[in-house]
Amino acid sequence: MAKELRLPRVNTVILSGRLTRDIELRYTQSGTPVTKLPIAFDRNYKDASGEWQSETSFIDVVVWSKIAERCAQYLHKGSAVLIEGYLQTRTFVDRDNQNRKVVEVVASRVNFLEKEYNDSSNQNYSSSQDSNQMEATTTDDDVPF
Repeated sequence: MAKELRLPRVNTVILSGRLTRDIELRYTQSGTPVTKLPIAFDRNYKDASGEWQSETSFIDVVVWSKIAERCAQYLHKGSAVLIEGYLQTRTFVDRDNQNRKVVEVVASRVNFLEKEYNDSSNQNYSSSQDSNQMEATTTDDDVPF
């Protein structure tokens, strides 16, 4: 008789990096602000010969509501951020009518890491501070990119 697997449901991402391009704020059909933060982040590791190597990866971070507006207001290409959120997979049909799948991070908190932002009280934006947060269920029609 097989044992029941009790797999915990954990989907949490914390990463820091820099924006690879400027932010474009958009709005859903219902008027909710949304933006995408394209982030580059590094991972350091030792290779087989014991030498330290650095590997850069890239991922898009989707930010909703007032957090998105704040990001568009204060962040730009090269800005350093700390992101907390969860992974999400979306499928869509591209302009060439091909099915595509993307993995992205949906932010629940965005910390601005540069000193000019840290001197103000508005350095840390989270969905708990945003009463207009999008519900967890969104459709591809809601995401304007």
